[in-house]
Amino acid sequence: MATGNLTLNEEKIEVRRRALTSSVAMSIVMVSFAMVFATLMLGYFAYRFTSEVWPPMGMQRVDLGLPTVSTVLILLSSLTYFLSESSFLQKNSKKFKAYFWLTFALGIVFMAVQSWLWFSLKKNGLFVGSGVFASMIYGFTWIHAAHVVGGIVALLCLIPSVRNKREEVSTSLWLKNIGMYWHFLGIVWVIMYFSLFVY
Repeated sequence: MATGNLTLNEEKIEVRRRALTSSVAMSIVMVSFAMVFATLMLGYFAYRFTSEVWPPMGMQRVDLGLPTVSTVLILLSSLTYFLSESSFLQKNSKKFKAYFWLTFALGIVFMAVQSWLWFSLKKNGLFVGSGVFASMIYGFTWIHAAHVVGGIVALLCLIPSVRNKREEVSTSLWLKNIGMYWHFLGIVWVIMYFSLFVY
């Protein structure tokens, strides 16, 4: 009996150690991204609030259509991820899989809309070399898109869990940490949407 209890305690300690390690690693990733984003945003606001007119140099505002679609998509994907994680915790495998694949699909569609946005910008004569205003829009959206691609790759790492080929504890850790990252991407995009496109 004592041996059994010792083994159980060892397992609990190992689970806590893995949870702590993975949480710290994900926190470092998000802090790094936040610092990059914050630096870019400070530069953007410094440039914007020192400009006499906005957009500068007679440029037209970017049409809100595609950025708004992107915003809806990434917020929906955040919701479906939350529902996927909740379904897993409730041991509802069917809903877990359905919401997971919906999140993955929304992520792919978000990237497709971003590509369409870049094509639209070029079609309207707004290129990376068109000036600081244009380069900032491309810079922000490219960096964010690169992190979304990283999030999609992370979602691919959850496929063994979706196919019931990974232990429950490991799946729970993956879901929690990828969820933190995915929701963070949504928050960053919303800030970008209002800062770059709305105001």
